[in-house]
Amino acid sequence: MAETAARHWIAQAPDDLLPLPILYNYRHSIELSLKWLIRKAAQCALREGYAGEEDLSPGQLDKRLRTHNIRRLADCLNRYLALLDLPKVEQRIDPESWTQLNWLDSEDATGETYRYAVVGHGVGRAPARSVQQNVNFYEQVNELHKLAHLLWGGYSAHLGEYEDWQIEYLEAMDTAGY
Repeated sequence: MAETAARHWIAQAPDDLLPLPILYNYRHSIELSLKWLIRKAAQCALREGYAGEEDLSPGQLDKRLRTHNIRRLADCLNRYLALLDLPKVEQRIDPESWTQLNWLDSEDATGETYRYAVVGHGVGRAPARSVQQNVNFYEQVNELHKLAHLLWGGYSAHLGEYEDWQIEYLEAMDTAGY
């Protein structure tokens, strides 16, 4: 959805109604990708015999993933990637992606800034975007687009390959009687 709206925005000239839905949809896509990657990394860690202090069971993951905070999710993914038998450089989110994730978290840490005009309840109720900022929207959307595609197409494909390798290895070990 975000890509379709962004392409429309670029092709049809700027439309002031589209930036927030575009940003929201990219942010939501990135949040969901991080949650999926965390689940996949936890499954791989458990398959490798992880027995550390952090409970990686599906029930505990469900509780841990009840957040919209991008920074918390990215930190969690880094912790879980570090549990896997991957080369050191692949055990962390790459620096360029980390920069974008930090920016996105600073703009919308709760998942409400792009979703609602007003956030909070009662006396704490306030405009979601109290200060208007001028940004190079095209550049920012392009960076979010690259990040969303890298998380979904890059990191998830990599973890998928890793999982396939794990399953194949365990099946071979089982067949060999180990």
